[in-house]
Amino acid sequence: MNAVLLTSDLACSSKAAGAAARAGAELTTAMSVAALLDKVSGQAVDLVILDLTMPGLDPRELVPQLRALPVPPGAVMAFGPHVHEAQLAAATDAGCELVISRGQFHAQLDELLGKPA
Repeated sequence: MNAVLLTSDLACSSKAAGAAARAGAELTTAMSVAALLDKVSGQAVDLVILDLTMPGLDPRELVPQLRALPVPPGAVMAFGPHVHEAQLAAATDAGCELVISRGQFHAQLDELLGKPA
């Protein structure tokens, strides 16, 4: 599995990196939308993970951009605080294959990074 995580949360990035190492997956972290697009352009990525707490992130804009890449990611998932219902709904509406709460994300990290999208 080759995944890219969009987050500015260093603790989240560290936990995800640990889960990726345990699963034998390759995980790269992008700390901005521009960095994410740069990392996924022109290469096969199994999974893009969006942290919906990123300032200024609008999944309704980003997910279509990801889908329009010459080599689109295999899947796009998003996570965020369960109380941010509008942001979670926007990610679902944008076409993310999986949208879960932050707690679910951290609880399921090993499983999410251990299987192909």
